[in-house]
Amino acid sequence: MNVEFKINQQIDVPIYQQLVDIIGSAIKKGELTYGEKLPTVQEMICELGIARGTVKRAYDELERSGLIEKAQGRGTFVSYQPSSSGSRKEQAIAAIDKMFRELEEMGFSPAEINIFLSLKLREWTEEEALIKVAIIECNHENLSNLSDQLRHMSGVDPYAYTLDNVRQYPYKLGEDFDLIVTTPTHADELDALLPESKKLVQIALRPSARFLSNIIRLSSGKRFGILVYSERFGKLIHKTCLSFTEDIILSQPMVVSSEIDAADYISHLDVLVVPRHFKKLFPSSVSDAIASFKGDVIEAYYEMDEGSVIYLERKIKKLLDEKNI
Repeated sequence: MNVEFKINQQIDVPIYQQLVDIIGSAIKKGELTYGEKLPTVQEMICELGIARGTVKRAYDELERSGLIEKAQGRGTFVSYQPSSSGSRKEQAIAAIDKMFRELEEMGFSPAEINIFLSLKLREWTEEEALIKVAIIECNHENLSNLSDQLRHMSGVDPYAYTLDNVRQYPYKLGEDFDLIVTTPTHADELDALLPESKKLVQIALRPSARFLSNIIRLSSGKRFGILVYSERFGKLIHKTCLSFTEDIILSQPMVVSSEIDAADYISHLDVLVVPRHFKKLFPSSVSDAIASFKGDVIEAYYEMDEGSVIYLERKIKKLLDEKNI
C-alpha cells in the first residue's frame, strides 16, 4: 500500500472527515484498488495517534458510501469498483430496481410509484442545470476577475480558491464540481493534488485591452506606482507595464496591508495602477487614499483569452447537454 495517511491538526476540518477524504480520494484515483485490505482500526490509531472513535467513525462513513466493506474476523477491504462505460446501463437498472423495492416495502402501489416518478422527473427537467466550476489561481486579484468572467457565462456556478488553500486541503474540491479551471502555470501541480484531475481545464490569461490602452496612452514621462493585494500580482503588473510603456519612471509594486502608508507612497506619483475591484481587497484607509489621489488611477486586470473562452464554453455546453438529457 503506497497511500500515506497524513492528518493535519492545524486546519478547520474534523479529523474523521480528513481520513474519509484521504481514503476516499485514494480509492477513486485507483491508489487503493478493489479488494485491497485497509489498516485495522488499531493500526490507524498507532500510525496517526488519534482516538479509536475517530477511526471507527471514518470507516463507518466510508462503508455507508459504498467505498469499503468490513468482513467479520478478516478486516476491512476496498469494495468500490470504477464503473466502465459498458456497465453504466446495468448499474442504472440496478439502482432503479432497488428504489422500486424500497417503495414497495413502504406500501406504495405501482400506480402511486409512477405518479411520484412523473412528478419528480418534471421537477428535475424544469430546474435550471448549473455547472459547478472551481477556479484556482495563485492570487486573489486574478481569482476575482475570473469569477466575474465565469459568472457571466450561462449555466455556470463559479467558486474561487487560492492555490495555497488547495495545497493545504485539496479534498474540498470533491465530486460535486464539474470542472476545475486553472492556468498552465499551476496545472501540473494540481494534476497531482486533485482527487479527480480529469476535470482539470487549462485557460490562458492576458492583460485586458482597456488596461493596456490606458497605460499606453499615459506612458510618456509619467511616474507610475503600483498598489496590489498580493506580491505575485504585483510582479505581473510590473512586467506588463515595462513591456507596454516607454520613458516612464516605474516604482516597485507595494503590497497593501493595514500597516503601510499608502498616501505617502502615492504622493509623488502621476499614475497609480491598482487591481480591479480594489475596494474589496484593500483596507478602507488605502481606498480613501486612492480616492484622494490627484493623478490618473488605472485599474489592472487580466482575463481569459478568446481561445480559452471558446474552449471553456464548449466544455460547459457539453456538460449542460448531458445534464438535460
